[in-house]
Amino acid sequence: MKNDNKISPYLIFDPDICTGCAACVKACPTKAIRIKNDKSIRTVDYCITCGECVRICPHSALSSDIFDMNQIGNGQISVAIVSPVLYSQFPEMLPEEILTGLKKIGFDHTIDLSRYTELFQYATDEYIKRNKISNELPTPLISPICPVIIRLIMVRFPNLLDQVIPLKRPVELIELEIKQQLSDRFGVKKDLINLCNITPCPSQKVSTHMMKLSNIDSSVGINKIYRKLSQELEKMEENDTTSLHESYESARGPMWGMSGGEIAGLRTENTFAVSGLNETITYLEKIELGLFQDIDYIEFRCCPEGCIGGPLTVTDKYLAKNTVHKLVERFGIGRRLSQEKALRIYEKGFFFSETKPSELTRIFGIHKDPLSIELLKKMEKLLDIIQGKDCSVCGAPDCRTFAEDVVRGKASIDDCIILKYRDADTDEQIKALSLKS
Repeated sequence: MKNDNKISPYLIFDPDICTGCAACVKACPTKAIRIKNDKSIRTVDYCITCGECVRICPHSALSSDIFDMNQIGNGQISVAIVSPVLYSQFPEMLPEEILTGLKKIGFDHTIDLSRYTELFQYATDEYIKRNKISNELPTPLISPICPVIIRLIMVRFPNLLDQVIPLKRPVELIELEIKQQLSDRFGVKKDLINLCNITPCPSQKVSTHMMKLSNIDSSVGINKIYRKLSQELEKMEENDTTSLHESYESARGPMWGMSGGEIAGLRTENTFAVSGLNETITYLEKIELGLFQDIDYIEFRCCPEGCIGGPLTVTDKYLAKNTVHKLVERFGIGRRLSQEKALRIYEKGFFFSETKPSELTRIFGIHKDPLSIELLKKMEKLLDIIQGKDCSVCGAPDCRTFAEDVVRGKASIDDCIILKYRDADTDEQIKALSLKS
């Protein structure tokens, strides 16, 4: 598929297989997608890269524009940063074998993200403890881990940005030190080292390349490497542990990929986890109303069942969950890292993001001009005239969104099938509103 079919920083649309069903339009949580009768799709407003449109499309007309294996290498040292979710995709294989398999498909080195998820949990515990004393941020504190959730809050719940803890995500912790470590260890220049994030989430690419908050060089979806990696794993006769983090002694990392896995690794008990976009929106609305102030911390994940249900995974999320449980049974979830060491680097500011979550809206321009009272009145009158059933024939997800598009000058009243064939009385009502026709 060619990139001239890109409709957002990470979405590619194939019009040849689109049926115009508008499932993607209705699924978008920020109502950012519009579809026309010629089956052309465009994005308006704010795509938060949640992947719901990719997940819901029955014909796979939408796909994620994320890097593939052909872009790995190019004369550089390729380093795979491995999301522990990858281990849940192979029920018969151990994590160390999977890391070795990645080297066989072209990566020079592999780095398990699990160590950094554990560091993040130490830092989160410490931040929560200190916040109880300082009351710097209102509760409940919100996890910064899921990029989609942060963008969702930016767009729909900006008042809650101050409740997102300002800690770097595990993948950001890696980039701070790993290139220097590899450069020192192997005697190569840092600009010859390519860090590739193997991820279940299309949002990771946008975090890296659109927002430019990360120094990760590229991203590869688990679905892009799954078949090739499976073939290499089938050939392996014995475990050859060759990753940079060779010892695998705890399933704390794989558990991280499940909903509740982040808070399960915390010592703070007054927490809970929410997964799935609709559930997340419901709970963010409740927080905005002032509920759950007695809760210390909430883990939110955009995908159902957590990251193991990400759009770029392959294995059924419930089978993946079962695989994680087996890893937990085998390895346990003991801590491998020293709390004292984590606290020392915490004091040095290692975990803290230079950009506070509350500054993201200003930096990235997430802003939508409010409608004037006059335009709101026109919008309500137009809705009274339509009296529609949210059919999406106009290309908008519902009649209210269509009416807003019209009064903002982004759509024509003739896009609505009801208004297009209006009678004389309705035409007079429309003219009285002085709307675009």
